[in-house]
Amino acid sequence: MDIRDQSTHILHSPVEATCEIAGPWTNIPRPTPVIDLPEHLVVSRLTFEEISRYVRKFKRFQLADEARLLIDGRETYPEMLASIESAKDALDFETYTFNPDQTGETFQQALCQAADRGVRVRLLYDYIGSRNMTDAFLRPMIDRGIQIRVYHPLVLHRPIWVMNRRDHRKILIIDGRTTFTGGINISDEYAPIDQGGLGWRDTHIRIEGEAVAMWADQLFEYAWQKSTAYHEVSTSTSKLRAGLRKGFRKPLTLGNIPVDKNILPTFLSQSGKVPVRIIGNRELRFRRRIRSAYLYAINNARKYILIENAYFIPDYHIRMALALAVRRGVQVAVLVAKDGDVPLAADASRSLYTRLLRSGVRIFEWPDGMMHAKTAVIDDVWSIVGSYNLDHRSLLHQLEAVALVVDSNFSYRLRQQTLADLACCRELTLERHQARPWHWKLREALAYKIRYWL
Repeated sequence: MDIRDQSTHILHSPVEATCEIAGPWTNIPRPTPVIDLPEHLVVSRLTFEEISRYVRKFKRFQLADEARLLIDGRETYPEMLASIESAKDALDFETYTFNPDQTGETFQQALCQAADRGVRVRLLYDYIGSRNMTDAFLRPMIDRGIQIRVYHPLVLHRPIWVMNRRDHRKILIIDGRTTFTGGINISDEYAPIDQGGLGWRDTHIRIEGEAVAMWADQLFEYAWQKSTAYHEVSTSTSKLRAGLRKGFRKPLTLGNIPVDKNILPTFLSQSGKVPVRIIGNRELRFRRRIRSAYLYAINNARKYILIENAYFIPDYHIRMALALAVRRGVQVAVLVAKDGDVPLAADASRSLYTRLLRSGVRIFEWPDGMMHAKTAVIDDVWSIVGSYNLDHRSLLHQLEAVALVVDSNFSYRLRQQTLADLACCRELTLERHQARPWHWKLREALAYKIRYWL
């Protein structure tokens, strides 16, 4: 089946979602985890007092017309392709991985068709994340005038250690109004299993609204100006020239977006609007913005904290905040991949499980296949969807982007989806975790020592 036709197969109700996994775990009964939560913690529209408990600066938010949760490539790809096909003026696309496979070809054709209609198209991909990219795959887009840039390619001027800094964002902006962001790359890994993909579990968000798109576009512009034009890195000679030109680059030219000082009265007077904040970091500045948003909400949680994280290696302050939340009577559950695509990162993560389990944090492992989502939801109020992992790589090295949403309907939708995911998992107990072989423990301890580079 063509990826464009998958929209009719979307699971609109998260509680009806099935576990699309393969392997020996498929036919093993999975106990439903006991997360005892009321049907709705928030039965009416959020008040400013409720919102201010979980976010520090409400004036940094924008009011979106709609925020829609998208589950896996099955839901996300058709919506992205439909938006690309409807683009009229401008399209900016930033992604970590753009693979030249069946999924990539579908998006390549959609971008080419948009350019043929006169849409200004810009594509930015990460050099390491898209290391399978080929000139033959990009050539049809280049021939149609699509501007293509590469983030941190291996060129003469750049020290090897700088290669650790990557662009991990996934942002698509259509006509300055529609914004997509989350954890899903362009690759067959995220396509459904029944479509020949690997069925990786991941989450994206679609946001409608010009104010939100404006902030997302500023993140894109920063990475665009920090990147290198594709024609400058396509051959060995051009890489040399790009390195020599490094010292003559113009400084960044990013406009300042004014803060909407009237957002509170506007929010209180207009029903149906969704407060959203697009948060991103830069290579050196604002590294802790996303982490600070997590910490503030965790420290003020009252009922529950549900986290899905692909590479879960939280620092001391995040671990302590989760432990203190449990002491306050907050139910805390973390869903991680049982077998990640980066074995050393998975080992480093498991080295922390004993401390987390002893503190009362419940850990659930996605049984088979890759769980790549980076989401969190707290108390049916605060939700986050993006590319940010709770690890040192996202905190210190990579460009990341998240959408922070404070809305009871969206948070309830994410809560129910997370609970459905937990029902597909097996809960890890302290006894079972401590019973693992000694050489596993040694390997995990050594992996944690090099967490800075993972």
